[in-house]
Parts: sequence; C-alpha cells; structure tokens
Amino acid sequence: MRQPGRLACAVLAGAAAVYAGPANGQVRDAQDRPLVAADGTAFVVTSGIVRVPEERAGGPSGATDLAVVRVRRADAPSRTAHVILAGGPGDSGINLVLGMARQGGAALADLIAGDYIGIDQRGTGQSSPNLASNVLYDLPLDSAGSPATLLPSMERTSRAVADGFTARGIRLKAYNTRESADDIEDVRRAFGYDRIVLWGRSYGSHLALATLRRHPAAVERLVLIGPEGPDHTWKLPSQVDVVLQRLADKAQVPHLPAQMRQVVDQLARTPAVVETTHPVTRQPATVTISAFDLQWITAQALGDPRAIATLPAAYREMTAGDFQRIAPLVLLRKARLGVESAMKHMMDLSSGATADRLARIERETSTAVLGNAINFPGMYLREAWGSPDLGDDFRQPVTSDVPVLILVGDLDPRTPVENGLELLKTLPNGRLVVIENASHQFDVFGSAPIRAVLGQFLKGAAIDTERIALPALPFQR
Repeated sequence: MRQPGRLACAVLAGAAAVYAGPANGQVRDAQDRPLVAADGTAFVVTSGIVRVPEERAGGPSGATDLAVVRVRRADAPSRTAHVILAGGPGDSGINLVLGMARQGGAALADLIAGDYIGIDQRGTGQSSPNLASNVLYDLPLDSAGSPATLLPSMERTSRAVADGFTARGIRLKAYNTRESADDIEDVRRAFGYDRIVLWGRSYGSHLALATLRRHPAAVERLVLIGPEGPDHTWKLPSQVDVVLQRLADKAQVPHLPAQMRQVVDQLARTPAVVETTHPVTRQPATVTISAFDLQWITAQALGDPRAIATLPAAYREMTAGDFQRIAPLVLLRKARLGVESAMKHMMDLSSGATADRLARIERETSTAVLGNAINFPGMYLREAWGSPDLGDDFRQPVTSDVPVLILVGDLDPRTPVENGLELLKTLPNGRLVVIENASHQFDVFGSAPIRAVLGQFLKGAAIDTERIALPALPFQR
C-alpha cells in the first residue's frame, strides 16, 4: 500500500497544521436499520449526524450537522470504507449510496469489498442547514435571451436569496470545497476508519482531489468519474467544440458544427418567434428564441445521452426553419430556472479559476460554436452571491502517488478527456480509461467491462485497458 510522496507531504504540511479536527468526534444520534437489496442481500444501514464547525478559520463560528449513512453487509462488517461523494454540487450522497446498495446487492458488495459511506455535503439534503431554494429567476419569455438581458434578473434574485440566508445567521462563505474536504476527514474519524477509498463523480471528483490534498495520509486510493480538477470548475469552450465534432463524426453528420453555426448566425440576425405548447401547463404559449437561447439549451443537452442523440435531427430541422422541437425546451428552461441551491453556487464560485484559464475562456468564447453557454450563468454570479475566492494555491495541481482510476466519457464536454490527461501529469499512479459513446452521465456499474476495470483497480491489479466502448448512441435520422 503506497503512502503519499514526500513532496506532497511537505507541500501539505502547512494545510494540515491549521486543521482543527471535528467539533464532535463521533456519529451522533446513530441508528441501525436493515436494508434488503433487490436480490435479497441483507445490509445494515447506520444513519446519524456528524457535527462539524461551520467555518474552521476566521474565529468562532456555529456548527453544521452533516447527515451520514454507512451501509455494510449484515454478515460481513469491514474495516475498509468507501466514501461515495455526490456531484452537482448539491446532490445527495445518502440517496446515492442507498440506491447503490438496493440496486447492486451482492454483485456490488463483491465488487466494492468494504463498507459504503454516504454524506449529504454541507448545505444539502438532510444536513443542516440546508441551502436549497425554490426561488425562480422569473426570466422573460417574450424577449430574445442574452447574458445582458438575463443576468440582471439572475443577479437580483441571487442577492435577495443570499441576503435571506445571511439574515438567518448562515455564513455563506463557509460553503466551499476546502471546508467540505475537512468535513470528509471528520466523517472518517467519526466512524473510526484508518484510511478510506474516495469515489467522486464530476464535482465529487473535485472534492475528492481537495480531500487528498489536505488529508493525504487518510486516502488509500481514488476513483474519479468525469474528472474535475482543481482548476476545471469553469469549462473551456474549445473543449465543447472538440466534443461537438466527435459527436458529429459518430452521428455520421460531419458538417454538424458548421450547420450549428449557421443556425446560430441566423438567429443572431433574426430571433425566431414560435407558437408552442407549454410542456407543463399544456396551454398555448409563445417563446422567442435567440442565438444565445439556442446555444444555452444545446450546452445543457450535452450532458444527457438521450438529448445528444436528438441534436443532429434538431439542427437539421432548424436549418429548414422548424423550431418546434426546441421551443418547449427553451420555454421550460426560462420559465422554471431558479437558484436551486445556494450551496451549489458558493462551491463553484469559490473554487473559481486561475487568471490564465479565465483569459482563455474569454478568448475562446468569441469563436466557439456555443460561445460560453457551457458556463452560464454560474461563473457570472460571483458578486451577486458575495463569494470569496479560494485562491490559486487551491487551484494548483494535486501531486500524489496514491493509486487513482479515472473514467471519462469521450462525449463529455463538462469534464472532458483532457481534464483526465492533465490530472495524470501529477498523479504518477493514475490510470485513465476513456468510455466511448458516453457523455457526462453514464452507468458505471451497468457495463461488464467497466466493472472488470473497477475490480482490477480496487484489488491493486494492473489495468491494461485504455478504452471501453459502450453501445453507439441511437441518433435520430
């Protein structure tokens, strides 16, 4: 079992020295209950609370109660723990772990030898306080969307929600990945495990890497799915273009990016006004679709393989002036989009980006097919939320010789293959496996070849696979 390299330990010594430890070194209100998986496998679920400081630096602060669960085989408790970190930011780690146990049963337990721990990260789910918000942005439907027309309402709403949380005594600046990384360490200590295996998907991988940086001795190995490194929070428009061309080639429509530019340019000159049916109320509605509206809805669609499969047909229709397929989606996004979670905004905004990356994003925005829609509105709301910045030290590469497995879809523009390649430069015991025909969301346990690679990695065996092909997407013609 490898230990972190001397260089990593030296670099991290300062960070570890300021860590104050848990406010309460145990799982409070712990309760055990049975869970029976779909295949009849019996598990025991321990649920409880781990109390941690709301903010570890900057003087006295209140406390945050992290809701946690541990799932273990009823007949085989373990001293090995796998901590499953949800993405989002803001998804529920508890729901994720319980769902894995129910659906995976004995097969999953045999693959992941040990206990599973799920955490509702600070500000989410059953943890307290919960920073969810159902306040909508109230975006206009009858005007062409653009950052200039949409951001004022978004900024105004964000400030109001932030002020509301502050009035309740909540320190929003405490909701950042550095604090969450120390939360993971507190949970490990509370359950009494010597070392942990960290699993992280998307933002969860960002948090896993931050935890490895701050607590290297506690981490045995990492599984990163859809890798988001320390300086990968804001996406590169050029990498979206790479995925669009890859998508076009797989769909056998090599001219798709040019066709997309054609439709975007057409809407930039004359937005489309479309009569449609509201997808929720089923009432007649009129929506105006601008170039940015289309770029924005397309960027969102790239995370879902079902939506990706419709893009060639949708752009072919729009080239002919038919916007009926896309109109309800634009309408629904404008009508239903809101804050969702203050935690999500604070986590992303505080992680931020280096000046070099921000400058690159700005340069690429003017030439990319979708502009900077991939980062909208998140990266534009920092002042509205009053978010601090964790600084470039936080965004430096993580250096460690801990074993790391990286799984990434070749059609993923949010956490692209390039992210994984960059991470490997300072993770010498890392292995990257590209999942062909996969976007940002893909079933890790539903593919026998992926399960085989996971099994090899978790057992410390050599991995000789660099690519795994999932079934081709069923592109609409």
